[in-house]
Amino acid sequence: MTDPWTAAWAEAAASCPTSHLVYETVELQHPAFLEMGSPIALRFVLDNEERVLGIEAGAAFNPGTLQSFTPINFSASLPEFAQGKVPECKIAIDNAGRRLQAYLNAAVRVRADLTLVARQYSGDDVSEPSYGPVSYVVRNVRIKGARVEGTAKLADLANAKFPTRAYTTAEFPALRA
Repeated sequence: MTDPWTAAWAEAAASCPTSHLVYETVELQHPAFLEMGSPIALRFVLDNEERVLGIEAGAAFNPGTLQSFTPINFSASLPEFAQGKVPECKIAIDNAGRRLQAYLNAAVRVRADLTLVARQYSGDDVSEPSYGPVSYVVRNVRIKGARVEGTAKLADLANAKFPTRAYTTAEFPALRA
């Protein structure tokens, strides 16, 4: 896989007009994240105020609707791309230790992956993401004071089953020889 963080990408990001707003968001998903018995997604925007942003039609939670994103400070290193290695990056969410503590404690008791969905919204059209969603599996989550840190990896595409559909003779009788 080639490195998408090229000089052309850096030039495009640097030449973006200052009047054009871009909202970076993360969404945390886990079966143990519940409110009133229903599963929820924890949504955050890198901003200083709450934003209402559109969720794409194929999303796992609240597809095709406008949802509230909580303002929070987070950072992530750019994923490393190397042959034979699954891209991964370090992610940190600041001033969220107390807010996420109960959810993360519940997640430890349920054996399932913590998924992070990254989206980017353009300020002129927040009805759906302009980039993403990109899903990561988060491991090695630690709370250090008010900071939550973890390692996010893209799905292991090399070991993914392809094709994902199982073709059976019951569904496709013409497959019988």
